[in-house]
Amino acid sequence: MSEVLEPNAQKERISLTQKDLTKCMLRFAIFPMSTINYERFQTLQFFMAMSPILEKLYSTKEDRIAAGKRHMAFFNTTPEWIGFIIGLVTATEEQAANMPDSDEKTELQDSTNVIKASLMGPLAGIGDSLRATADAIIGAISAGFALSGSILGALTMFVLGNIYYLGIAYYGYFYSYKNGMKVISEMNKTNILERIMHSATILGMTALGALIPSWVGFNLRTNIHIGDYVLDIQAELDKIIPGLAPLAFTLFVAWLYRKNMTSLKLVGLIFVLALVFSLIGISL
Repeated sequence: MSEVLEPNAQKERISLTQKDLTKCMLRFAIFPMSTINYERFQTLQFFMAMSPILEKLYSTKEDRIAAGKRHMAFFNTTPEWIGFIIGLVTATEEQAANMPDSDEKTELQDSTNVIKASLMGPLAGIGDSLRATADAIIGAISAGFALSGSILGALTMFVLGNIYYLGIAYYGYFYSYKNGMKVISEMNKTNILERIMHSATILGMTALGALIPSWVGFNLRTNIHIGDYVLDIQAELDKIIPGLAPLAFTLFVAWLYRKNMTSLKLVGLIFVLALVFSLIGISL
């Protein structure tokens, strides 16, 4: 930030423009996780996005240093949901910058870190659940094109992935900025965070369950001969529940994982089972 700017002698209201807000939004949206480290995680990215806002709102060196220190506190959440938090912080900083020096102003400025600390955990839970669900759905659509050798597989993954990411980043930032602290009071009244997380979990499990028959190859090719009648085991299972064999095998592997079997041991077990099953006519 530049250091030489005279304070506004007429005490005119400092208002952020659409250009200022867009600049902030693009900084955190285009460079996700670009400065992550094990000491402060996304703190530098958050501060980089906020720096044009703080430069516009505070004219003196002392105020800018104080603002910079406020926004160097530890921060970490799902990247696309940074916008929701940074929008609230932007609105809070704008309100504080237009207040006369007082204890109330100081408390309002200090509340920015309270906002970040209280929301980054719940939003990370929601964001990670939604991200896993979106990646599974978009990946399944893209894989369909890719398996046929079409470049649409890569293009679909790129386009839909960025629509999801930038859509949440843009809407979350401008929505929370325009509504300010009203957003938090509404969330407390409606329990929207818990409802979104619950819905995302259900949607994610549904999507992953639907992908099991496509991604898990487990077919019983052995037929049982009873006189002149040939019993096709796989066909009969599909009549009960299509994809029952892959589902049963997936649940078995998940059960072993919950019993603290490591991923490496599971891979070895699947390799051995595939070898044994192939000898008795089961495709894995």
